[in-house]
Amino acid sequence: MIFCGFLTGGEVHDSRVSEELINDARGFSVVADLGYDTNKFRGFLKNGRNRAIIRSSKKRKIQIPYDKILYKQRGYIERIFGKLKENRRLALRFEKSDLNLLNMILIGFIRINL
Repeated sequence: MIFCGFLTGGEVHDSRVSEELINDARGFSVVADLGYDTNKFRGFLKNGRNRAIIRSSKKRKIQIPYDKILYKQRGYIERIFGKLKENRRLALRFEKSDLNLLNMILIGFIRINL
């Protein structure tokens, strides 16, 4: 598993920077939620030789198949973020500096794993 990322403002939805986030990724399985189920994003993944593990939204007339076992593992990451957000400083982003926020996230991960 490879994690790459950067911080954006709280008002910016992840899907707006998704292409920039995985621009250099080649040959990976990209697991994403329903917010990323667009033809444009799927095409971007395909052009980068990446495999989209994205559940189709109910609006699609033809449902696109996906690997349900890999998609289920997404829940693990969602639960970790939920535990991180139990820390009020992280949930409300009291830290305005990117470095301080990343340090608080690190402390949160340490707390979860102890």
